[in-house]
Amino acid sequence: MSRGQQIIADIKLIRAAVTEQGDRLQKLPRQPVWVIHRPNGKSYRLTYQPAPLSGWAIHPPDSDASHLLGVIDRALHPSTVADYEEKPTAYQQQLYPWCIVQLLPEMQRRVVARFRRRNDADAHLRVLRQPAVPVRYTIVFDPVPTQACMAAGERSSLRN
Repeated sequence: MSRGQQIIADIKLIRAAVTEQGDRLQKLPRQPVWVIHRPNGKSYRLTYQPAPLSGWAIHPPDSDASHLLGVIDRALHPSTVADYEEKPTAYQQQLYPWCIVQLLPEMQRRVVARFRRRNDADAHLRVLRQPAVPVRYTIVFDPVPTQACMAAGERSSLRN
């Protein structure tokens, strides 16, 4: 499936999930942008960010946008198996400790990409900051596996 066909399939899933929440999704003409109209009168711009990110972004970022991103992520990855495959293992985290993190409202964050070397993360961050989109990113060093990854590792060792 081509990237364009994948985006069309994603939009169908996103439209269903957003409509289920009581929101309305509208495609802007001649632009790869969709507007999500909330019942409370707020609206958000939904865009697909191509490689190196290859993911969906909502602007302006606030707590409702974070909630919408969660709805979209659950719509695009409904099974827990798919979520487990996307999350890095503890070993992968140790191999790629440098993270680019998107800073979200209310002290939330989302790991955008992981790198083995700091200079690779810096170069990637320069590319992310080129568009005139008001999204904040930072680089963090995260060598220690998170509790969720450690719990997943314990569960898999118990099965063996």
